[in-house]
This record gives sequence, structure tokens and C-alpha cells, in this order.
Amino acid sequence: MNSSSFRHPVLAAAAFALAMSAQAAPFLYTPGDLILTFRQSGNAADLVVNIGTAASLSTLAPGARVELTRLDATLLSATFPSFNGLSWSVAGANRPPLVDAYPIQTLWVTSPRTDPDTTATPWLRKGSFVQGNAGSQVDAVGKTAASFSSLTPAGPSNTANAVAIPLTSPFTLGPVLGASTDFAGNFQGDVSALTAEDFDTDAANVSKADLIELLPGSTAAGTLNQPGRILGAFEFHPDGSFAFVAAGSDVPQPRIESIARDGGTSRLSISTVSGIRYRLRWTAATGLGSPIASWTAGAEVLGNGGVQTLQDSAEDDIRFYAVEVVR
Repeated sequence: MNSSSFRHPVLAAAAFALAMSAQAAPFLYTPGDLILTFRQSGNAADLVVNIGTAASLSTLAPGARVELTRLDATLLSATFPSFNGLSWSVAGANRPPLVDAYPIQTLWVTSPRTDPDTTATPWLRKGSFVQGNAGSQVDAVGKTAASFSSLTPAGPSNTANAVAIPLTSPFTLGPVLGASTDFAGNFQGDVSALTAEDFDTDAANVSKADLIELLPGSTAAGTLNQPGRILGAFEFHPDGSFAFVAAGSDVPQPRIESIARDGGTSRLSISTVSGIRYRLRWTAATGLGSPIASWTAGAEVLGNGGVQTLQDSAEDDIRFYAVEVVR
């Protein structure tokens, strides 16, 4: 058999590989990414957008504003002729392969605001098993979008950042998100915000939802069923723009309600906002002329909307204290 008889199968295989490469999923998803979904009753398709990693929003400076440009307003308008009555949500889950900075089964989910100017009630931290059930559904949203994308030619409605999924497709989001966007009953509530029926009529309208970080809680650590951390708020506008504003800029200045000293332990009672983390700082008299941010960092506590206690142990006769908002 001469050598030419071996070339045709190789060429055919190469051509097949190129064809498969052309059909590879444009939509990219990795666990730990935040997935934005849009749905609308009676519309022919849903829209899924990967807006980036949860870690990138978790470390922003308090009050920082980020325009999330991965959402293409042109694609949004092509998918939804009207933004009235539009349901949207953001979620992410730390599933294998893991983001090392967070425990497995950490969730990031939106809590919708009923009033744009009032922070939403944070979701509660649950155990790893319970959050794992929700996390598997959250993870499935990204994987479902990638699966549909892999079988669809790349184009304006199928890109690395976003994909529109027709409701006639077997890869619809309904079975994963559930009718009430509670991840088919695996999460503690509806994570979606809903725009008003006249949302498009006024450019000043805004739809908001807070992003809640839920590290798995435990009874031993006293964190089970405690409020998650509010990272900030998403804003959706009638022009199709989408932004994130980190928490901290609109949080009231913490107030020390009382200080009690018992032996070598000081206990400071402070007023708190649910989902906001507070840090104690201290200095000796010699540090009073320095910025508070340079004082020694002490204990932290997550706010619950009431009075919380920060504790400091020291043998010093005199210490000066301040409390700062971490986020």
C-alpha cells in the first residue's frame, strides 16, 4: 500500500476537526462567574450574560461604580422588544473547579429591592449541603447556556459573553431557574427583580437588586441562618445599561452605643445595618494624630439591623476605639 492511501483519512479528519472547532461554544462559563439572566412572560427567548467573576465585584472600594459592558444593549433590545415587565437576576456559585479564595458552595445571589432607594433584606447563610443544592442549579444555568451555544452558530445572539436561548430549545432556563426564580425550589426565595409595566416610558426609571454573598454557615461558628454580606447593588436602566455600585457609600456612619469594661476585656455595642460588615480599630494616645485607617485592626462583626457587639482584649490602661464599615 503506497503512502498516498493514508493521506485522505488524515485530511478528512482535519476537515472534521475544523468543522467542530467552528461549532465550539462561543459562550464562556466557569464556576465562580456571575450569570445575568433576563426573562419576560410571553417572549420567544431568554437571555444569558456572563458579567464576570464574583471576586472582581467583592473587592471593589466602597461606593465604587462599575459599568458592566458585557451586556450589549443592542442584543438586549433584539431579544426583548420592550423592557417592561422584564425579570432579571444575577447568581454565581463556587463549584469545582473552585475559586480558592472562597469556601466550596459559596453563593452570590441577588435580592431584589421593592424600593430602589431601600437596601434589600439579605438572604441567610445556610449549611454547605443546602447551599450545594442551590449551587448545582446556579451552576447549571451557565452550563445550560454553554451547551446551547455549542450547538448554535456564532453570531450577534451567540457570543463569548451572551447567548439568547429560544423557548423552543431543549436548553431552556425554566427547569433550572424555576417559575419563581428560586432555582426550582432549591433556594430560600425569588432572586429576580421585575421592571415596572411602564419602565420604558421614563429614562429616569431604575430597577435595582442587591448582590448577597453567602458563605456556607455552621452552627458551630454561629453563622448558620445569619444574614449574608451585601456586596452592593446592580442597577438596570431603560436604555439597557447595567451597572454595579459597591456597598458602603450609602451606609450610615456606625455609632458606638456603649462601652463596657470587664477585667481585660472591652465590649463595644454598635448600631448596624443588615449584611454590612463592621471592623473595630484601636490606638494608644500616641496614635490619635494618625488617620483611623492606620489604627490597629481588631474584631469584625456582620450587621443584622440591630445592635451588635465588638470585643477587644488588652491589658492597656487606656485605648481609643473607632468603628469602620468594611462593606
